[in-house]
Parts: sequence; structure tokens; C-alpha cells
Amino acid sequence: MNNNKFSNLQPIITIAEITALEGVKTKLIPLVIVVLIFGAILASFAGTLSVVEIHAVQSAVIGSYLRFAGVLVVCLFVLNAQVRELNDKGLDLVLALPIPRSSYFFGKLAGFATIAFFITVLFSITLLFYADTYQVALWGVSLFFELLIVTALSLLCLFTFNQLPAAFTTVFVIYLLSRVLTSLILVGHGPIMPKYVIVNELMNMVMAGLAFVLPALDRFTNSAWLVYNTGTFDDLNFVIGQGLIYVTLLSAAALLDFYRKNL
Repeated sequence: MNNNKFSNLQPIITIAEITALEGVKTKLIPLVIVVLIFGAILASFAGTLSVVEIHAVQSAVIGSYLRFAGVLVVCLFVLNAQVRELNDKGLDLVLALPIPRSSYFFGKLAGFATIAFFITVLFSITLLFYADTYQVALWGVSLFFELLIVTALSLLCLFTFNQLPAAFTTVFVIYLLSRVLTSLILVGHGPIMPKYVIVNELMNMVMAGLAFVLPALDRFTNSAWLVYNTGTFDDLNFVIGQGLIYVTLLSAAALLDFYRKNL
């Protein structure tokens, strides 16, 4: 039975290894290093412009920058790798083998998750020069789960659209909306907004519906943790819980779309 379980996992492990190695072949590591160097330069420049709380300003700037850069790099890498595999008919060759599509999907997800993990580690090590170790650890774990959500969402969008521009646009619209939705809801219910106006009430209902569906990414990878040391285990529990839920839901949706396609 153990041999049977291992044989079922072997395709997932193999595909994950190939996917992770693709990051090395496509020069992802030099790109991440360039991102880190530019982040350090940006933080240094922000520090020179600050009169007080220079260290806090640097922490906020580089934390926000690395979060966005990490999401952008992972999203583009996942989409580009999958589009290239579709164009090269590599996916057709893999699926011609006697393995289920779920093994291919979870192998890809595991490989991309490995890449996201190493990016998170490199970013967190860089942040140690600017913020408290404990807060950096919370920030790093949160970034990893944020990148997992982006990875699963990228795979879902690519399986749905099969085109890089449409998939990338959809991923970033959803990501940015998840980031700013809470602020939009607060503005919609603020004192400056007219009350009992149909358009305003409809917009509030739409935003409430979106808030129910989308992950609360505004509570992920918060730069305030680095600046004010406010991150706690409660924040981490929320991030891990939402991360696992949304990665599971996005993976299920991607698999459903993947299985119904005739490749």
C-alpha cells in the first residue's frame, strides 16, 4: 500500500521538481536579486528624504515594495511558464502519459509554491536589515500565503482564458480589488456619501458581495507590522486560515475547468 501511495505521488513530485528547476533555467534568480537591489536603493533614497523616523520610513517603503514585487514576479512567472508550455505542446505530451490531470495540476502548484517560498525567504532576509526579526517572520509567512493565493488564481485564470494578457489583467484586477476593497467599503459608508441614494446603496451592496467572495488581502503582509511591531499570532492565524481556504477553492475551480477542457 505504501508503494502504491508513493507511485501516486511520484508524478506530482516529478512535475514539481521540473517546474521549480524552470525558475533557474529562465534566470528567475538574477531577476529576484535585481528586485532586491532596487528595493534597497529605494529604501535608502526614502531614508534620505525623511527628516524623522528614517528607519520606520525605510521599513514601510521596502516592505510595500517587496510585497508588490513578489506578487508581480510570481504572477508573471506562473503565467509565462504555462503559456510557453501550452505553445510548445508540452502540456499535451504530459497529459498523453497515464497520469491524472490532478497530478499535473498539483505538481505545478507545488513547484510554483516552492519558487514562491524561496522568493519569500530572500525577501525576508533582506527585511531583517530594516525591521524586527519576529515581525519579519510574521511578514514572511503572510507573504508566502499571499503568493500561494496569487499562484492558484493565476493558474485558474490561465486555464480559463488560455491567453497571457487576459489572464494577467484578471489576476491583477482581482488582487488590487482584494487589497483596496475594505477602504472602498469604508468610503461608501462614510459621512460624506449621500444616504438613501439608489446608486450609492447598490454600490455598497456590490462591494459587500465582493468582500464576501474575495480574500481580505488588506490584512495580509501588512507593512505596519514592520514599522510599529504590531503583528501578532492572531494576524498570522487569520492569514493562514484564509490562505488555505482560498487556495483550496481556487484549486478546485481550476481543476474543474481543467478537466472539462479538450486538450
